[in-house]
Amino acid sequence: MGVALLGMGICGFTPTSTGLSYREMIAKAAKMAYRDAGVTIDQIDGAVSAEEDFPSGYSIADEYVPDQLGMVRKPVYTIPGDFMHAVASAAMQIETGRFDVLVVESYSKASNILTKDEMVRFAYDPVFNRFGLSPHWLAGLELNAFLRESVYTLEEVAEVVVRNRAAAVANATAPYGDNFTVDDVLGARPVAAPLTELMFAQHADGAVIAVLGTDEAARKYAKNPVFFSGIGWGSGNSILERRDHSLSMGTAIAAERAYKESGIASPSQEIDAFFVSDSYAYRQLMHLEALRVTGVNARNINPNGGALGGGDLFEATGGVRLYEALAQLRGEAGRCQVKAERALVHAWRGVPTDSCVVAIVDKERRAQ
Repeated sequence: MGVALLGMGICGFTPTSTGLSYREMIAKAAKMAYRDAGVTIDQIDGAVSAEEDFPSGYSIADEYVPDQLGMVRKPVYTIPGDFMHAVASAAMQIETGRFDVLVVESYSKASNILTKDEMVRFAYDPVFNRFGLSPHWLAGLELNAFLRESVYTLEEVAEVVVRNRAAAVANATAPYGDNFTVDDVLGARPVAAPLTELMFAQHADGAVIAVLGTDEAARKYAKNPVFFSGIGWGSGNSILERRDHSLSMGTAIAAERAYKESGIASPSQEIDAFFVSDSYAYRQLMHLEALRVTGVNARNINPNGGALGGGDLFEATGGVRLYEALAQLRGEAGRCQVKAERALVHAWRGVPTDSCVVAIVDKERRAQ
């Protein structure tokens, strides 16, 4: 593929960030990322931003990105999707041969949003699906369909929460680390039965920056890069009434593309660590099925605590998983460390979509 991850930077993650504006968070994360990647602003050719106007609170939100990134008078391309969608876009731009180094940016200032549920509800079809109730209704429907069609039980869904929140206790950047029991999760406030409040990620603030480049740029600038061997993306049916809610077709499509590009035939045997979207606990299990991942050590799935432990950062959520994968491959994950030479990073856009991305990241460039 010929695209490397030179370095990353973050600012966060916290339920509130009253001491910093979103611009300050982006600038701080960018400085960290550039230092980590060994590049200066002059050596970066442009940026890809994962932004939506509604979480930001004003129109054309990406217009406020160039200053913080140092990209004034440089191309900034905007993706209205998850951070990993932006990573895929940046990788394609680099593969054109017109760019050597690009920066990918996204952030969350969720604490500024007074009516988060109302904003999420706005993503639904205004005629057929935007009901006057919790936007998590679709997650409840999906959970019921998944339990009906799969081999999993509701208790096993709750165990995902228990494991991920416990793993996050050892993660200094995860604000929601805690110790729960299965009974705690099942007995929490019901939101969309049988979905309870503890079964989905709570919002957090933070900024995530990644610096991508050619293999040559990685050799020239970066001290400890890692390498993309495959990236795929896909979506399930956008019409809710025509979608099979017991599975993630978007994940299956994205995975097959990423596996083909990276030459992976048996993901469970060929990949060491899995950073999988768990914005809803049942979705982690659903995504693993679509990824064809079975029989692996549970310790190697979201070893840093996932979004359940680290928070839902809107568009930046997938970027946090990439940051965690980078730390694992470098051996810098501290008490969350697992042995990994190759990692899978999965991102899901969230309800009401089934839009997903899968990236395979290697510690060393492998021959294709």
